[in-house]
Amino acid sequence: MAKLPSKILCDTNFLLIPLRFGVDVFNETDDAINDITEFYVSTRVIDEIKLLKKTAKPSFEKELLFALKMAELCTVIEDNSTGLVDDSLIDLAIEHDLIIGTSDSELRQKARAYGVKVVYLRQRRYLVLDG
Repeated sequence: MAKLPSKILCDTNFLLIPLRFGVDVFNETDDAINDITEFYVSTRVIDEIKLLKKTAKPSFEKELLFALKMAELCTVIEDNSTGLVDDSLIDLAIEHDLIIGTSDSELRQKARAYGVKVVYLRQRRYLVLDG
């Protein structure tokens, strides 16, 4: 039986990596975890990007528009939870056996404390798997 692809749940800043650092997160993640990957984004992350966009300066607004375009390349997971977006990402990762894609060090530490694997940007050049 063929192995299922690893599932990556993207947070907002993970979707910004290609624009900010020139790292292709979709291709580089395959290499980082040595597996085929599928990418997911929660409705909470999409809502967070749209909310940030409303008050963003023009340069950041451009980055957020890019993040929304990146999110369109992912499978959307409906998330009706309340509370912090980071906490909802951890809950979804646990519930659906997902790896979180982030460069947020606080989210990374919190996820690892719950035993959730994390893919993150290292040295602004490449992605690595933690866990």
